[in-house]
Amino acid sequence: MKLKLTQVLPLICFWIIFAAPALSDDAPFLTTDPACVLGRGEKTIQQWIVIGHGHSDESYNSLSSQTEFDYGVTDRLQASLILLYDWSRSHVPGSSTTTSSLVGLHGEAVWSIAKTDEAPLGIALAVDPAFNPSSRAIAIRLLFTKYMARFENVLDINFENNWDKDEFGHWQPSSAITFNYGLAHALDHGWTIGIELGNEVAFSSLLTQAELNSLASSIYAGPTVQYEGSIATISVGLQAQLPFSSGSNTKNGYQTDAERLRLALRVTRAI
Repeated sequence: MKLKLTQVLPLICFWIIFAAPALSDDAPFLTTDPACVLGRGEKTIQQWIVIGHGHSDESYNSLSSQTEFDYGVTDRLQASLILLYDWSRSHVPGSSTTTSSLVGLHGEAVWSIAKTDEAPLGIALAVDPAFNPSSRAIAIRLLFTKYMARFENVLDINFENNWDKDEFGHWQPSSAITFNYGLAHALDHGWTIGIELGNEVAFSSLLTQAELNSLASSIYAGPTVQYEGSIATISVGLQAQLPFSSGSNTKNGYQTDAERLRLALRVTRAI
């Protein structure tokens, strides 16, 4: 029997919530990564579902699934293996396009330079390589975390370069620098609320041509809610594109080829 994605995702979420024996200490953000790593020998599994909606000049919907396994190699080094799946559908009067793909396996390594429980400012460096038949990518991220009373301040700066294969088999480069900031407040031992702000600036190519003239800029912001219960950590966030975009593909302050809304769900368990 062949299972469809819509059947597999609920099974994965059910297994993460009910089958694992212990709870992980998860970050209360969905797009902003804190400067912390798992302890030596600790393991977690995360299931993400991200829904995108709305383009300026067309009907657009997308679904991204991400299953992530994290392992604490040492007390300062964390390694991750990530399985991605993407689906999207766009529609303009007279035509409709649907695409779906198993994007493949991605890797990640996070090195803690200064731990948040040992230094006033937590600092970490993350490297994310991705190698697939039709695309290549490398991302380097600087992560910062500062705790103040019951507030958590997190900033990450992401430098990313991509190479996508065109219809003629040629590799086309593209780059982006993304700034993500998150502020969270713990209401009690279970509930945490937060807000995230992200600014993505696109370039033609930073690594190969060092072109610093930006092609486009878009800004997203929205709230997050997280519940850390006895059997699972569940995080939900909603982000909207703000009308402050710039670049050639803008209309009324919005990027026309970027989704207006993003809804994200994450379920995390220690294993």
